[in-house]
Amino acid sequence: MLMPKIYTENHLLLYLYNELTDEEVVELNAELARNPVLFQQYQQLKSGINALNKLSVEPSQTSVELIMEYAQKLAASELEKV
Repeated sequence: MLMPKIYTENHLLLYLYNELTDEEVVELNAELARNPVLFQQYQQLKSGINALNKLSVEPSQTSVELIMEYAQKLAASELEKV
């Protein structure tokens, strides 16, 4: 008799990011249908991924200004060395 497969959060993440084989997807879909605890973990991870995907990945205007100010000062100090 085969031992039942134990699914981890890694499996769920691979599933959510479409990194499983077709066979693994079928197996995991079946396990999600019969395992409410695993399905709850799946929903939590999916919710977290959706929240992360909505985050802004652009720096604030203040950050850009500070970096530009630093770059200008650095460039000016390099010119003084010449």
